[in-house]
Amino acid sequence: MGITPKYAVIEPATGKLDRRIFSEPAVYDDEMEKIFGRAWLMIGHESLVPAIDDFFHTYMGEDPVILTRDGHGRLHALLNMCRHRGNRVVRCDDGNAKRFMCTYHGWTYRNDGALDHVPGEAQAYYDALDRPSLGLIEARVETYAGIVFATWAKDAPSLEAYLGDARWYLDTVFNRRGGGMQALGPMKWLEPVNWKTLVDNCSDNYHVPTSHLSSARVQTRWLGRPPLSHEDQFASPNQHAFVNGHSITFRDADDNAPRYVHGVSKETFRLFQEYHDATMPEVERRLGTLRARRVQLGNHSIFPNGILGLRLALPRGPLKTEFWHFVLLDRDAPEEIKRAIRIGSQANNGAAGMFEQDDVDNWRQVTLASTSRFGRRHPQNLSMGLGHAGPHPDYPGLVSERYISENNQRLFYRRWEEFMNAESWAQIPLDPIKSTFEGTATMRG
Repeated sequence: MGITPKYAVIEPATGKLDRRIFSEPAVYDDEMEKIFGRAWLMIGHESLVPAIDDFFHTYMGEDPVILTRDGHGRLHALLNMCRHRGNRVVRCDDGNAKRFMCTYHGWTYRNDGALDHVPGEAQAYYDALDRPSLGLIEARVETYAGIVFATWAKDAPSLEAYLGDARWYLDTVFNRRGGGMQALGPMKWLEPVNWKTLVDNCSDNYHVPTSHLSSARVQTRWLGRPPLSHEDQFASPNQHAFVNGHSITFRDADDNAPRYVHGVSKETFRLFQEYHDATMPEVERRLGTLRARRVQLGNHSIFPNGILGLRLALPRGPLKTEFWHFVLLDRDAPEEIKRAIRIGSQANNGAAGMFEQDDVDNWRQVTLASTSRFGRRHPQNLSMGLGHAGPHPDYPGLVSERYISENNQRLFYRRWEEFMNAESWAQIPLDPIKSTFEGTATMRG
């Protein structure tokens, strides 16, 4: 007989989801160890540490981490914890430094993590301190198109294998141009929501005509966007795919339209169209004709907590999440384009974003329902599109028959179960890379 898994929270045949996973402290504690202690996590962008000795303070789950570029230009992700008593050795958001000193006893570390100086090493420790073993704890670091990922797990697969065929889609935003991208931000704020509600929502297009009705009407009136209804969503040719643990929505349309949403308006459309036309030959060389001219990445999430590009849902307890909102721009784009995207991004998402405010209210209510002693006895219903997804001849992953589906949500919670029930990475399934990546773009950009 097989071992009964500890976590069976989603019923594949019905889509019923146990609400308790959004509020129980014991579940949250297991998530910190089994998901955030194992997965490849987005922690920043190379453009945040562009120069030798730059550093940027970030997080891996709840653990504070220093992203550094050492004197040789190599990236490191270092646990911000002095090995003596545990004080943080960095107390600011970013900067440039060759060394970090703990303000408790003065232990000092190089920016590659090595312990460099201990006051009174001969007198206090009788020269018996094993300094080489007492450097800052370091995570594994790899990058994809300038985005920096890190993992604590020594047995984790490569980042390329972890992303798998999801990169086929992600390239269409993050890997379009050879000059790379630059990150602005982050904007940070706290909300009383469980971190999974944000990730779940990334593939939920069913809510848009209801939750975002007023915001969408503002955009129709002032930006010239087409009106949006449930009928439009149900008939949409857009796609909904789940790839190697990651949730993707995308548009396939060979209409030569600019591959942007935020910042595009009646006033700026000409700028975006000219930029799109001018850069298309380069994009086509990098991505091939299909991905360059037809595929436009939409809402998406990178397991476990990367959402809508370089945006992080950082857990701060079962009932609290810290949002980090970055804006990513083509480094070589004209300044007018950069300004339009920056303003448009913050108008949609971020602490004051029209769409984000609608969403946060929903996430609060979903989280709150899981704390009700009676309500949490009754599962969520994620049955939409059951039995209507499978392989597609042109697109990687499991693709839903319709744009409006909860297939990605069901599979996200199945992926959650796989991590939570595994004793090591050897027990976590990983789909092999099958896609043909046409063009010259690589993992490194």
